[in-house]
Amino acid sequence: MNRILSYSLIFLAASGAAAAAQERELPNVAAAILPADLQAHIRVLASDSMQGRRSGTEAALKAADYIAGQFAHSALQRPYDSSYYQAFVTPKAAGVNVVGLIEGDGRKDEALVVSAHYDHVGMLDDRIYPGADDNASGVAAMLEVAEAFADMLKNNYRPQRSVVFVAFDAKENELSGSAWYVRNPLFPMTKTFANLNIDAVGRVEGSPNGMAGYLLLVGAGRISPDLLFISDSLNRLRQLYLHLDDTFYGSDVFTDVFYTFSDQYHFGQRGVPAIYYTDGLHDDLYRPSDTEDAIHYDVLKKRTQLIFYTAWELANRPSLTKK
Repeated sequence: MNRILSYSLIFLAASGAAAAAQERELPNVAAAILPADLQAHIRVLASDSMQGRRSGTEAALKAADYIAGQFAHSALQRPYDSSYYQAFVTPKAAGVNVVGLIEGDGRKDEALVVSAHYDHVGMLDDRIYPGADDNASGVAAMLEVAEAFADMLKNNYRPQRSVVFVAFDAKENELSGSAWYVRNPLFPMTKTFANLNIDAVGRVEGSPNGMAGYLLLVGAGRISPDLLFISDSLNRLRQLYLHLDDTFYGSDVFTDVFYTFSDQYHFGQRGVPAIYYTDGLHDDLYRPSDTEDAIHYDVLKKRTQLIFYTAWELANRPSLTKK
């Protein structure tokens, strides 16, 4: 899109060959983000045994345990008394956020938050609403980004900032899990550099331009225009060729409304630059037909790789321009 393209050209001109050379020197851990691994996560989280992961149910706790197990597999630190669990009770919901940490190096008192909600609507009229796209796909992407960061550590590359990975509960209950987190953050909101929130990224039927290889970055330019520069520049530099759009179907009104529908909203309310990654609207949202077999894994892989590259840049970037 023209606005992102113009930002990207400015960014590339400013960063130049030195930035590209630095990127090329990094180990290509994103190549290990594979469709099969993404599918394995989604098949677990969207399985019948998870019963739609409704917040406050045993099935949701089972999903939380799976996510915690994957955090442990990636050797993320347990930030809460040797636990990944941040339990909460609000007037709207009781639930458990799952939080893992990679401690930074030179700026370890600052944090990037990478998030995705794991709850869905559960069962209605004895029918399971599996929520494969919404939001097993986002959790799968987050888990693979966490593993990519873990692989960077294995290659002796530690991010400058700390990186917090959060699987939010109770998004479907008025964003209660993320509301609780921003009031009780692992790092103060004043030290939270940015939030990358992943919410439904596995489908292609909602394309605003008829092209399957797209991704909506809703509200990315709301607080810091740099998030647009970075996203499109890395998309080009890494030759992912995704069609990026920072609006919700080209409508300022829809963009403003839908920005409030996912967990990055609470970070934005605190002045934290944020991106809401999503595939938009399709007919299976909030229906029993939101199943794993409808996920487009090759596109999901590219979307996840872009999120990793963006996260790595933000975890190491000196600063962001704010409006």
